[in-house]
Amino acid sequence: MSERLPPLSALLDALARASIGVVTMVQHAGRFEKWYANEPAIRPLGYTVDEWHARPMFEVISPDKRDLALSLYERFATEAPLPSALELTFVHKEGREVRIEYAVGRGEVAEGHVLVLVMRGTLYAHAQLSLLEADRIALVGTLASGFAHETNNPLTSVLLNLRSLRKQIVQNVPADHQAVALRCLDDITTGAERIASNVRALQTLATRSSSQHIDLAAVVSAVLRLAAPTLEPRAHVIRQIFPVRPVTGEESRIGQAVLAMLLFSSSGFEAEHATAHNRIVVAVEQRADTVVVEVSDNGRELAPSEVEHAFDPFFRSPVRGAAVGVGLGVARSVAMTLGGEVALVPRPGGGAVITMSLPAVPDPA
Repeated sequence: MSERLPPLSALLDALARASIGVVTMVQHAGRFEKWYANEPAIRPLGYTVDEWHARPMFEVISPDKRDLALSLYERFATEAPLPSALELTFVHKEGREVRIEYAVGRGEVAEGHVLVLVMRGTLYAHAQLSLLEADRIALVGTLASGFAHETNNPLTSVLLNLRSLRKQIVQNVPADHQAVALRCLDDITTGAERIASNVRALQTLATRSSSQHIDLAAVVSAVLRLAAPTLEPRAHVIRQIFPVRPVTGEESRIGQAVLAMLLFSSSGFEAEHATAHNRIVVAVEQRADTVVVEVSDNGRELAPSEVEHAFDPFFRSPVRGAAVGVGLGVARSVAMTLGGEVALVPRPGGGAVITMSLPAVPDPA
């Protein structure tokens, strides 16, 4: 199919020789058609390129993800912003599901709108990062998961022994000495349970899992506990978290999206010049059939260039994101993969408002 893209044929051939998977599709006369795919892009699905081209457009996409894929493809034909990366779920030739992450681009040709997907698997991650950055991110993720596991084991023993000790005090210590001992013991138990809660939240963020129904209010609360040491020296955090319907997704990925939003918001303040007037408001609420997480702050005013580039990978500016280096690209990518969106707008009077909207699980009939 590369002969249909004369200006790009040499580039596509070079990408294939470098084992970088590329898929292109074109929207023409209101419908999408397969245009080009190289062997590295199709290999994870178990097909040959010819077999892939012979199958209907959406047949290789997981059945429960086809409506989402169609809505995403239609979105790419408009001027709507693109995510920096997108994860799609396919059906392997042998019937199992395969998740593949792509970098996304679009363009215009005589035939219509062209959608370009470049694979971002382990073989291709270093194209986006320096070797040191990629290794650091992988190392931190591994250490976080291992730290959570190793901390959780002795902590479970500590909590069990504290509860046993409490029973022993109640049964064996004279009543006039129990009050002080139990108060000290309860303080220790409360601290240990808080550590256990934070460890579970860290474990969730560091470990990938299957897609399931998720309580977004609980996820946001857990992420806020982990982010508190970063947020609280900069601003007072106000929580407005209400019960909401579940959303469908992967808890670790949604948690990472929420964390990116919180860190971006906190970077609007300087920790060394924090004042009592600094505010970050975190809201979770139901809006019709959508669950919304909104993070707003009264920090530095957003520059137009920051609004434009905040969703770029590893965004940095002299102001927003300067101490984070992550931007909001991860949040938008996660949300769009789940049929939602993330938006950033300046807050009237200074600051920023970041809104993530995700479709709620339909109420049982």
